[in-house]
Amino acid sequence: MTETVVVARIKHETNTFSSLSTGFEAFESTSHFVCEEIVPEFRGTNTDLGGFLRVADEEGWEVVPTVAANATPGGVVTADALDSFLDRLLSGIDAHDPDAVLLGLHGAMVSERDRDGDGYILERVREAAGDDVPVMATLDLHANISERMRAHADGLFGYDTYPHVDIGDTGETAARAMAATLNGELDPTIVVERAPLLPPLPVLQTADEPMASLLDAASEAESAQVPDVSVFGGFANADVPEAGFSVVGVTDESRTDETRAACADIASDAADRRHEFDRTYTDVDEAVTEASEWDASDGPLVLADIADNPGGGSAEDGTVILEALLDAGVEDVALAAIYDPAAVDVAVEAGVGSSVTLELGGHIEDNGDPIAVDAYVRSLSDGTYRNQGPMSTGLQVSFERTAVLEIGGIDVIVGSHRQQPYDPEVFRSQGITPERQRVLVLKSTVHYRAAFEPIAGEIREVSAPGLCSPDLSSFSYEHVERPKYPLDGD
Repeated sequence: MTETVVVARIKHETNTFSSLSTGFEAFESTSHFVCEEIVPEFRGTNTDLGGFLRVADEEGWEVVPTVAANATPGGVVTADALDSFLDRLLSGIDAHDPDAVLLGLHGAMVSERDRDGDGYILERVREAAGDDVPVMATLDLHANISERMRAHADGLFGYDTYPHVDIGDTGETAARAMAATLNGELDPTIVVERAPLLPPLPVLQTADEPMASLLDAASEAESAQVPDVSVFGGFANADVPEAGFSVVGVTDESRTDETRAACADIASDAADRRHEFDRTYTDVDEAVTEASEWDASDGPLVLADIADNPGGGSAEDGTVILEALLDAGVEDVALAAIYDPAAVDVAVEAGVGSSVTLELGGHIEDNGDPIAVDAYVRSLSDGTYRNQGPMSTGLQVSFERTAVLEIGGIDVIVGSHRQQPYDPEVFRSQGITPERQRVLVLKSTVHYRAAFEPIAGEIREVSAPGLCSPDLSSFSYEHVERPKYPLDGD
């Protein structure tokens, strides 16, 4: 008998402090495919759907692709957008009466329709599929796990890496657990244990402590009957009750007690080691001084603008670091990227090889003022490229209409769509060779490390304004369950 498996991808990491609403057009600009478009786009990619499809081919499943929608992190997802994606998914379930449902979710979506966006999706899927159809989902390491998510899923599988280089592997893990369930080899249930922690994004790098050893402990707890134990750092920039650190085990019913104990031990260890999540960062002046003196013989100096990261919902139009570099006269710099569609319009109207005067960036959040610049239009493009690095390999991304503006000795990539620059193709697609630059500025918190660490001479995490600031005291929380470290101290 051939099993029928409905698959879908509905993903958004919602920064509730952002003023940018996330509507249907935001998903269309980032990644939106339906039905027969999905398989050829995602087959062979390092994505959740890519992992599902690899196992589906092995198992001989009949795959029913419904919707694949992902938007750059930002503000709350509109009700219309979520309704549209759910309608396609639920219609696929109703039409095909599947044996199973596999979902690629994020775990930190907040929507106008329901602030527990992922819990709402799983609840609606459960209602449509029924209690006897297994429903499993992959989740980002930054998922905020709600009780509703646990209650309406048979398996929740988190990425084990940050940067997320194992998204496809996580899809495979979830799909293999689904195969075991369909074959009668696994009777899955989910256990969740929590720690009173709300770590900011930079400290969740999985190559560093304490995450490295916490994940090692999770791996040691896994077995054929416990296919996954995930350590979720949570997403601190979502002001929701469930925000924070959790450990989730997917286990055969017969192993529930020991899996719960293992998850509780990991959560307790994380709480005991809470001060290992503290970190200091490089201030802007110090970063600029180092950049002005940098000898790139061993590779470029990478300045990570960790707070203005669009991958965590910041505006990507912050100007503080750029203005400081310009004021100091630092040259041989390439910066990715500034979100400023109006500046791109000016450059397009003037054309390649023209000089333009404009105000760049600083239009959205409190992350620097617009900078009055005289710029040379070095190039124009559609801003589209495919990732070649280890994260989301093969996935197509785009800044949409894009201009490279040469300002002093700095090449600034200016885009019409917010996109995190974590792959070197962001530069190469614009005619810039990153290895030959003296200094690179990247608006990314951690993901850039997967592809840029091998070419960097040194990396500095620069503390500038932005909605991904690791200083959580700069945000006003109203809904997060308290107490949580570091908001409430020890």
